[in-house]
Amino acid sequence: MRTVLRRTALSFTALTLTTAGTLSLVSPANAAANFTVPGVCGSSFREVYSQTENGYNTTSDGWGIVAYIKFGYSSSTGQNCAFIQKSTTNYSYGKASDLSITLRVQGNDGYYAHDANSYKYFAGPVKVTAPGKCVSADGWEDWAGSWSTGWHACG
Repeated sequence: MRTVLRRTALSFTALTLTTAGTLSLVSPANAAANFTVPGVCGSSFREVYSQTENGYNTTSDGWGIVAYIKFGYSSSTGQNCAFIQKSTTNYSYGKASDLSITLRVQGNDGYYAHDANSYKYFAGPVKVTAPGKCVSADGWEDWAGSWSTGWHACG
């Protein structure tokens, strides 16, 4: 089931919520970077799940992967992290276009982290502390539209 996200031009640099844990959001540098979970989320994070999304792209047949959502978890901080990155075959790779990521905590509809803006390479990272809960991510990318990962990283 796809979730429709509104395109927004919100830019966050930091956000903390103390009811039910800590919620933080770090604004990404909008330049090519090391697009691994440790490289984007922080060195204490390890990748626990990733998902690709297909759409129109620059490959010879014009269809394929246009974006990735990646999840990370840090056992030292107890945080979950997610980001969405454009694939190198995305028409807008290296060019600013609408991109967003929302990280949700299962069983707590009001507790989430979100980043949306016009980015060249990736949106996020977004982080939540959700001990014993699953998290899901909703993403938006211009060439793929919106999609949801379902619940992952339970723990």
